[in-house]
Amino acid sequence: MLIVLSDLHFAESKSFALGHLDFNNNLPPVVYKAFFREIADMIRQDHIETVHIALAGDIFEINRTPMWFKDSLRPYVNNQEVIPDSPLETRVLEILEAIAADDRVGETLRIFRTLGELFGRPVVLHYIPGNHDRLLNASPAIRIKVRELLGQEKSGEPFEHQYLHYAQGKAMVFVRHGHEYDSSNFGENLIFRSEIPTRIDPEIYDRAVLGDIMSLEVAAKLLYLFKRYYTAETILSIEQLITIYERLNEFDNVRPAQALLNFLFSTPGMTHKEVWRFIEPIFIRALDEIALNENLRGDLIKFGGMVGFAAWMLKSLFKLRPWRWGLPYWAMKTFIIPANSKTVLAPPLKYVLKEEMLQDRDSTLRCIVTGHTHDARVELLDLDYNDREIYYINSGTFRNVITATPNMTEFGKLRSKSRVLIFEPGERNPDYMRETGWSFDFQAKFSFGAKPLEESPLGN
Repeated sequence: MLIVLSDLHFAESKSFALGHLDFNNNLPPVVYKAFFREIADMIRQDHIETVHIALAGDIFEINRTPMWFKDSLRPYVNNQEVIPDSPLETRVLEILEAIAADDRVGETLRIFRTLGELFGRPVVLHYIPGNHDRLLNASPAIRIKVRELLGQEKSGEPFEHQYLHYAQGKAMVFVRHGHEYDSSNFGENLIFRSEIPTRIDPEIYDRAVLGDIMSLEVAAKLLYLFKRYYTAETILSIEQLITIYERLNEFDNVRPAQALLNFLFSTPGMTHKEVWRFIEPIFIRALDEIALNENLRGDLIKFGGMVGFAAWMLKSLFKLRPWRWGLPYWAMKTFIIPANSKTVLAPPLKYVLKEEMLQDRDSTLRCIVTGHTHDARVELLDLDYNDREIYYINSGTFRNVITATPNMTEFGKLRSKSRVLIFEPGERNPDYMRETGWSFDFQAKFSFGAKPLEESPLGN
């Protein structure tokens, strides 16, 4: 049996706290307990011998943390630059320790380490780094620490970037993180390849990408600058500032990403102009920190793939810094807020269909599973094989998810819990009363719990 989980985004939360208020995006451990207990009850009377769990990327959130702002160290470096005992290695280990020290994460990791006891069967974990935890594959010491936290055998060997699950000696399920299909978050744009190899050159995974910069210098930086500019004491004394701070803290949970600014400007009880009055000085400082940092400017242009006129225009903009004289709301509304009505979040099937394993008509593969987009779904692949079905499955996320109306003007908050269970031939899928060949059980669960009116707008 194979369980696939991705995009848990375990994160340190201490850096985001405001005095006595905690801003913790990690799901409570009870969510994981209930999830695994349900699976344990499902397989208790079955003859499943071993449970394999593929942790398919973005399990740990290494990029989006203010811990990077202590000095000039940054996560958008090639993994090969993280040499043993270097300041970079030390920083990554510090962030990993801070994540594990979070009360919610610490207890959840303990649950993972004791799954063998819960299931009453051997459990084999397969950890695949994603784009947000890419640096966890950078050095032996870091890999040893990751395996320790997950309860795996001590080893500094590199993690594989894919997992191929076999049943009865035949390849059945292929698992990637899925950022390989996203040129902003992978070291090569695979759309230009006629075929995507099963094992992509690990050197490509080592490369820094544009998404690394955006995750830190936008998502994390805005929150960090907001707290530094207004101070924790002032924010706690003004309800509007607390609400905006919480919204900035939830940026990474907004789907689709194109709705981020609309989400910010839809802060309850405030007009767009009122929100902008509080946010404008933060945006100006964020832009200045990019414009005045030569290395960051260069990285932004390089990782963004900008050349020629586009690169020249951006360099000129950073040199002139027109925002020094203010960023009026009308400019934000006219030029920066995207045309969200035309945005569609679609599965990456044009990439999936290029997978090398799908080109062999004699392949025994039955499904490809990825995460990355937080968009749980199942798609039948159009392969014209006639005699068999092959599916693409997105494993979704375990995360609070900010959802939007179609026109992206109203927002709600859901708790997402997605699971993929793959049963080998002969294993009993509880959805069927008869023995099956291979099968899968896919669930994308969403839950909503309204907060009491007297409760603070914080927490989850």
